[in-house]
Amino acid sequence: MSHEFQQHFLGRIRSIIDKYKIKGTIAVALSGGKDSTACFHALNKFNFKLLPFYIDVGIHGFSEKCEEMAEKISNELGYNLNVIRVRDYGIDINKAKKKCSVCGTVRRYLMNKFAFENGCDYIATGHNLDDIVTFAFNNLANVNILNFRGMKPFLEGNEKVKMVAKIKPLYYLKDDECLSYVKMNDLPYCRETCPYAKDAPTLEIKEWLNKIEKKRNGMLLNFAKSFSKIEEKMEKSEIRACNICGYPSYGRICKFCKLRRKYGKI
Repeated sequence: MSHEFQQHFLGRIRSIIDKYKIKGTIAVALSGGKDSTACFHALNKFNFKLLPFYIDVGIHGFSEKCEEMAEKISNELGYNLNVIRVRDYGIDINKAKKKCSVCGTVRRYLMNKFAFENGCDYIATGHNLDDIVTFAFNNLANVNILNFRGMKPFLEGNEKVKMVAKIKPLYYLKDDECLSYVKMNDLPYCRETCPYAKDAPTLEIKEWLNKIEKKRNGMLLNFAKSFSKIEEKMEKSEIRACNICGYPSYGRICKFCKLRRKYGKI
């Protein structure tokens, strides 16, 4: 059963690699959690040139533990972990009012910046099927249609605005499958939940979706496919270069630079 599951898990990832003809250098975003750990370990089996990195957002008592696990899996697989400190950019997540929103903005910006500056062809994240569908429903609940961009396993890059292509290798794999994979392979990962995310509405949405999936197996995948088709029909907002940093933005100034301006760092 273990061998069959491993083949199933890697086969799902292989289908994305083959469909989108993924080749070259991949920057792998490690959070220290089970999903990014599973993603990194699986990609390593496909002989890509990988560049693992960890973004330290500076959440007291939590970020240190996550970094430790990211460092541990990197060492086990024979890689040096690159660490990015958010504090070096003058931003303190702990002082932000909307902590999860600010954290997301910072992570997305720094992931892309790291991959671009290191000449990577792709950024790989550990978002699994549950995450993707939950994200979509949360955007629907908040009338945030713009963020439907990127609902597919692959998002094309744009050199003009320094945007690196993104892949979600775990797109077809559910949360419990990722947990089974790390346990079967005895991989190190942080079991704690971010203290700022414990009351996040996305947790309730994910719980609701999991109940539906248990009653109707395959519903999560159908939701993901539907949202992907909706994205195809949507008129795309033009991405331009931020007037300050030159990285991707939907307006004159990107959200990251707005945060730095707020903290008085630019």
